[in-house]
Amino acid sequence: MLRAQLRRQSHTGMKGAAEARMQNMVVFSVGGQRLAARTDEIGGVMPWPGSTAVPSDTPFVTALVRQEKGCLPVFDLAAKFNRPMQDDEPLCLVVKHVEGPLAICIDSQVPSLHMVSRSAVQYRAGNDPDIAGTCIAGEEELPIINLTTLGVSSNRPA
Repeated sequence: MLRAQLRRQSHTGMKGAAEARMQNMVVFSVGGQRLAARTDEIGGVMPWPGSTAVPSDTPFVTALVRQEKGCLPVFDLAAKFNRPMQDDEPLCLVVKHVEGPLAICIDSQVPSLHMVSRSAVQYRAGNDPDIAGTCIAGEEELPIINLTTLGVSSNRPA
């Protein structure tokens, strides 16, 4: 009996180690461009509720959407990447941003969850602080976007 328990514990330990070498990513698209983001940065996905334009000095934030009893600022990711949004039924990606929840209008293709091996994730600094690096999800190499700090560096005075 003890041997069976030890085997079970070592099997569980191996499973935990394997899971530690994996990272959960959500893959979604904006204006046809596919992106990946860490699942812990996503607050949810819902149908696009429509937005209301508002004056703003914050780059790429020029609208609000209603969510339950409040409003969320909309970060225009399509404008940031110069991608036209031509979707008739877009979705709203709710992001856990450091300055509070944000909404992003994404394509109608439902985001998918991928378990990505840490060896398939390449973090690197580049010209765009909103892009953390790349990962391979399925057969596709995708940019990883930093949703929690999206646009923060653009907001700082030079």
